[in-house]
Amino acid sequence: MQNKTKYYFQFTVLCLGTLLLSYGLSQTQNRYFNTCHFWIPTLFFALTSLGINVLLTKTDKRSQDFVFKTLALSMARLLACMIFVFVYSLINKKYALAFTCHFMIQYLVFTIFEVSFLLKHIKQAN
Repeated sequence: MQNKTKYYFQFTVLCLGTLLLSYGLSQTQNRYFNTCHFWIPTLFFALTSLGINVLLTKTDKRSQDFVFKTLALSMARLLACMIFVFVYSLINKKYALAFTCHFMIQYLVFTIFEVSFLLKHIKQAN
């Protein structure tokens, strides 16, 4: 229970930090970051990260099935990210570049957080 509380606290801090980072970048007068939809990637990654966490922590960590599920969910998330950015760029062409830049920064931050959490989770199981 202690680990879940710590995870959710770190996750909340990460979400708030990336939201503030995106807000700060969106306030610059730079075509790579100036968008009013800076909050959408944070919401997308918060929801997908929570979903992946729930699916992966409910299974056995020692089996080969866990490794397969981890890789499959990572690939599914990457595919969902590409589809999401593509659809956004079709809908809102004016801010597509800025949205994609925000999205990629947050993708990197959330992926690093997720991988570090999963490595700690696997070590505790062993």
